[in-house]
Amino acid sequence: MARMSLTTVATREIIFDVEGYTVTKLMSDGRGYFESDKFTVGGYDWAVRYYPERGGVYVAVTLVLLSGLNEADAAGGQQQGGGVGVRFACALQDKNGERPPERCRSASHVFSGCGHEWGFWKYTTHDVLDDPDFLVGDCFTLVCTVSVLRKPRFCVVDVAA
Repeated sequence: MARMSLTTVATREIIFDVEGYTVTKLMSDGRGYFESDKFTVGGYDWAVRYYPERGGVYVAVTLVLLSGLNEADAAGGQQQGGGVGVRFACALQDKNGERPPERCRSASHVFSGCGHEWGFWKYTTHDVLDDPDFLVGDCFTLVCTVSVLRKPRFCVVDVAA
């Protein structure tokens, strides 16, 4: 019996340490963000953005596509309208290195092109981040996982033969 996979997924985990949390809150105007270093998953360049002040009490964590779509993804397939399918997960790590399930968020999205940003605009509140279980030395850690669905290969079979 032969095995084959119709789809493949490329996955990468990113550790995003936010140092100087108090200063990031004070400097924020509600629109500003701090961006991770660029990383590559599934042939695309990405960054994670941390917004320290979204609507007063919320902290946002988003994913942004930094490169253009390849020809196959731009032509369609993922959702018939083109784009690259991604699963984005983000977990707040506690002082013991654990990731409590109630502090984990994940969802899927189709990114349509360079600059497309999407994520958790109400990821958590400042009350949670101020908890000494998560804030250690004015620093907290986000562990983000990005999984990119690669295009399946399609074959046309002549069933009339």
